[in-house]
Amino acid sequence: MFKGYIIEVLINERRVKKAEVYRFANIQKATLDNIIKGTNIPNCNTLEKIADFFNVPIDIFFERDINIKDNTMYNGNVIKQLLLDKKVPNKELLRYIGTEANASLAQIVNGNPTVKRLEKVADFFGVSMDTFFEREKPFKQTGISKNDDTLYYIEKIELLEKIIKEKDERIKLLENVNQLLTKHT
Repeated sequence: MFKGYIIEVLINERRVKKAEVYRFANIQKATLDNIIKGTNIPNCNTLEKIADFFNVPIDIFFERDINIKDNTMYNGNVIKQLLLDKKVPNKELLRYIGTEANASLAQIVNGNPTVKRLEKVADFFGVSMDTFFEREKPFKQTGISKNDDTLYYIEKIELLEKIIKEKDERIKLLENVNQLLTKHT
């Protein structure tokens, strides 16, 4: 879930003015205030601009993995590739994100999806949000057949280890944010 208050933590930590952030992101001051409060969920372009301003990965706003690789724009084709790599039918993904319309998948792949919807897609595939911005390479499924249980379970173990590592990093980030918030109060 998107955590807008982390933007305010970054503003205080980096000692920048809110005006610098909303001008860089090309949004109104009230919009930034509402994003921070959590009453407004930014679209992907806005969120990427805010992340770029602070030079942090997008996943920091979701308390996810915070390893940054590079700064490229949203690439919805990564979703198509993940569907192919993992041999998942489009309808299964659409059901998971709460819609049945194929037009919705086209909007996610070709358009500017909401952060909330993109987060569901990341959760579905078990990947970092930065994967869709090509800041992190997606988890590649090795070519296995259904008869090869050993490779299948090795792959599952590796994925679970990655998820545990991300959760540990989220906990560490939460502890740091909590520590910063207690210092400021």
